[in-house]
Amino acid sequence: MRYWISLLFVVSMLFAAAGFASAAAVTPQLILDGVVLTSKEPPALIDGRVMLPIRTVTENLGYTVKFDNATKTVTVTSGESVVVMTVGSKKATVNGVAAEIEAAPIIKQTTPKTATTLVPLIFVKQNFGADIVWDNKTKSAFIYTSNAGSGGADGGDAGGTPTGDPSGGDSGSKGNAGGGLIGVVDDDPASGGGTGSTGGQNGTGNVGEGTTGTDPYASLALIHGIRYENEAVILSYEGSIAPVVTTLTGPDRIVVDVPKSDFAADFGQNLVVSGATAKSGNYPIAGSAVMTQIRYSLFSTNPNALRFVIDLGRASGYQLSNDASAGEFKIALSDQVAPPAPQDKVYTVVLDAGHGGSDSGAIGVSGKYEKNFNLAVILKLQALLAGDPRLNIVMTRSGDTFPSLSDRYNLANSLQADLFLSVHANSNTKNTANGTEVYYTRAESLAFANIVKQYATPATGLADRGVIQKSLAVTRETKMPAVLFEAGYLSNAAEESKLFTEDFQNRTAAGLAAAVKAYLNLA
Repeated sequence: MRYWISLLFVVSMLFAAAGFASAAAVTPQLILDGVVLTSKEPPALIDGRVMLPIRTVTENLGYTVKFDNATKTVTVTSGESVVVMTVGSKKATVNGVAAEIEAAPIIKQTTPKTATTLVPLIFVKQNFGADIVWDNKTKSAFIYTSNAGSGGADGGDAGGTPTGDPSGGDSGSKGNAGGGLIGVVDDDPASGGGTGSTGGQNGTGNVGEGTTGTDPYASLALIHGIRYENEAVILSYEGSIAPVVTTLTGPDRIVVDVPKSDFAADFGQNLVVSGATAKSGNYPIAGSAVMTQIRYSLFSTNPNALRFVIDLGRASGYQLSNDASAGEFKIALSDQVAPPAPQDKVYTVVLDAGHGGSDSGAIGVSGKYEKNFNLAVILKLQALLAGDPRLNIVMTRSGDTFPSLSDRYNLANSLQADLFLSVHANSNTKNTANGTEVYYTRAESLAFANIVKQYATPATGLADRGVIQKSLAVTRETKMPAVLFEAGYLSNAAEESKLFTEDFQNRTAAGLAAAVKAYLNLA
């Protein structure tokens, strides 16, 4: 009996080894707008980070790359854009401004006579004008450029329906709404099966277990229809959506990206469209003083994302609203462009969704991950603020990635931002702890903290635990008023169930948006 058990164990191990070898045989690929790139060295997973061959990626994006072997310096240029990195160093410069790379570039020997410089995916995504999505299953990096499928610089924007990207070749206003398509960039592949996260982002969170958390946007939302009424465009949907809205000029248009969504089977039944296919079409608008047509398409398939473009006869302001109970997202045009802030001031506000990627943050009593709540609220807050031309909204993360604490405050400082707002959910060893808390560190942040308490805390409907001064990295190291908002306790079963509802998240985002505008005196 012992012999047969041993034999069975050996055979089982052989099958397991064969399966592992088969999985290990997958060669990572670079895929640019659907075309597989040839690279001397493929993307690599090194110390839990996705590293990309910088020359292959950036040259295919239109940049010029020079490598100084003596100093081990990589210089990537395009027009006035200059990015300088040094092998073995986390320090870089972007257009002369100091920047930090999450992991130092490395050299990987390709052949005895050639070598390839590899750079972290997240740094490439942030600085070279492309959206990059890592598919950990196929070990592929999908790169989406601003003119994907546009057929030219403007993609026939004024004359018809472009193929693929209905915005006429632009992926989104990089300065305002975080830039085009939001994809889940898993630059830490170990986040779904590693040995554990690093613990709470600010030293107070729980240690993650490295398992997949509950993602409120894990399943695709379905867009059932689109209609025009009273100078507003309304998307009807089923599921959970977090649209990203940006404005573009030349010609004027509003771009609405809906990550993790698809067309429902009944989509388009209420439309009389031109040039329509199963995945794209034009919807002419009659009777509007500003809008001329709506264009739509399946913008991306990995991950799935839909794009809707509202073509305008002139520039216009707009207001956003999302009625989750009715399943309707509305973009209502203002009668005229919103008035500029005093002295044409545009305020830069950095929005920070705490934790992310391999750092789940606190884990709720039912296993829900804090990082998913934080991102859901921040995306809703971004959508509410992005329509105001007096605000330049920048996000520290727009997907399931993990910027380091220094990445977050260095970003805000490098932009000389006017405000920094971080959103979290709390946890405590006592399951009775409840309510919201507003944290600040420096004296100049107290006024902002009080206003966040005034507007956001009542919006949650939870107990008010007050304004608390504490030394947290993102509120301590930032150079502008900075607040960290703890929306409720995941360790409290009653509050956890509320935090992951659309109603609670919408109310919290609305309260935070009101606080931002009140502090900046924006009516």
